[in-house]
Amino acid sequence: MNRLMFLLILLTTSCKNENSNPVTAIELNAAHRIDADIKQWQQELKLPNVGLGIIENGKITMIKVYGKTATAKNAPIDMLFNVASVTKVIFTELVLKPIANGDWNLDKPLYQYHIDPDVAADDRHKRITTRHILSQQSGFVNWRWNHPTEKLTFDFEPGTTYNYSGEGMEYLRKAIEIKFNKSLSHLSDSLLFEPLTMDKTTHSWDGKSDYDKFSLAYDSDGQLHDIKDHSTIDNAADDLITTVLDLAKFGQYVMRDQSVSETLFNERKKSQVEINPNMSQGLGWRVINNLSNGEYAIQHGGNDIGVASLIVLLPKSKNGLVILTNGDSGLFMCNNIVRKLWSTIGTEIIHRSYRSKRIEDSPKPIDMSTEKLALLEGQYVQPSGRELSISINKNGLLLKMPGTPNLELLPETNDTFFLLDFDPKIVFTKNKDGIIDAALIVEGENVIRCEKIKNTK
Repeated sequence: MNRLMFLLILLTTSCKNENSNPVTAIELNAAHRIDADIKQWQQELKLPNVGLGIIENGKITMIKVYGKTATAKNAPIDMLFNVASVTKVIFTELVLKPIANGDWNLDKPLYQYHIDPDVAADDRHKRITTRHILSQQSGFVNWRWNHPTEKLTFDFEPGTTYNYSGEGMEYLRKAIEIKFNKSLSHLSDSLLFEPLTMDKTTHSWDGKSDYDKFSLAYDSDGQLHDIKDHSTIDNAADDLITTVLDLAKFGQYVMRDQSVSETLFNERKKSQVEINPNMSQGLGWRVINNLSNGEYAIQHGGNDIGVASLIVLLPKSKNGLVILTNGDSGLFMCNNIVRKLWSTIGTEIIHRSYRSKRIEDSPKPIDMSTEKLALLEGQYVQPSGRELSISINKNGLLLKMPGTPNLELLPETNDTFFLLDFDPKIVFTKNKDGIIDAALIVEGENVIRCEKIKNTK
């Protein structure tokens, strides 16, 4: 998704199970590098659970889950996490299987298998291909209910520009299910999960089996989200249920030279379309080229209510990180871990994943007095009616909104604040009397005005 949409979505322990468990923790030389930091970040970000998998030189060297279950037991090594949009790269690798076998074509139009009724009258449905969808060039919005018509609609010619879309993945799922006369769950189990012994991974979960091992969703204040039904159904874009170990096995597989044909291996990492000047879209995966030491990375994150996950792989060195969390602030845990464990290259990856400018061109924070910061505190409201609060914190300001991560705002000037990992800025405006009256969320030409409705004090 584009950076503004991402921001708007944000805004609009022990690994060893103290009980008997057939899976043991993998804690070789990596644990000491990160344990204390993760526990501190958990407290700061109010994250009940964090799962971490480390792959080094193609081998899994650490699998650990931090925190407690909802019943105050030590989090088990095989804790179940919803990984949100990381589902998309799982689905991508499934699709590459029949392509590698010659049973599916990357560039053949999909209309002979599936036509969504909403686009049946639009001739562009005859041109959409698997490549268009896996490279996020389907022509669809993320979800049809985001569209003004609330219907599936081509907003541009497939294959001409980037636009992140879960609808595209679902369109392809339906076509493949019709072609092979099998459900997504059946195809994934037989072609991917069983061969890789991803025994705990499923697209379709009843929300009850092993419920005591499921990582419930928490908000940015550490309060449990009121979600009545945690069950999932087959979806190519969202809601895969898995464990840290299973996802680490998947990461190992993706980095193997023989995982797919050489042609598809190169297509996967090839820049199919530019997302921003720092990052491209490959097949399913986001691609970051020209990193330090001649590396490149493929990665994908997942963010939903009470869910933040990340898988990032360095196929040249065969190193990788899998990070799973169950809180609205989990994105910041993911970024912190990548920077901590991979130092220079991790900083490059996080910066280029979310920012369009060079690291050296990033804004620098200024010192700002508490008195000046206090003038900006208060409650603000978006045009949608959604309220947000802004208060002072140790580095500047803190933006809070129910159901989203807390966002730290660093002062660039007395009225302009920036985010550590994202392009958009928050600009405060004054009325004719010199009183703060609004906070603007600004990215390029896109501006969302949030009216100030009351002061904190």
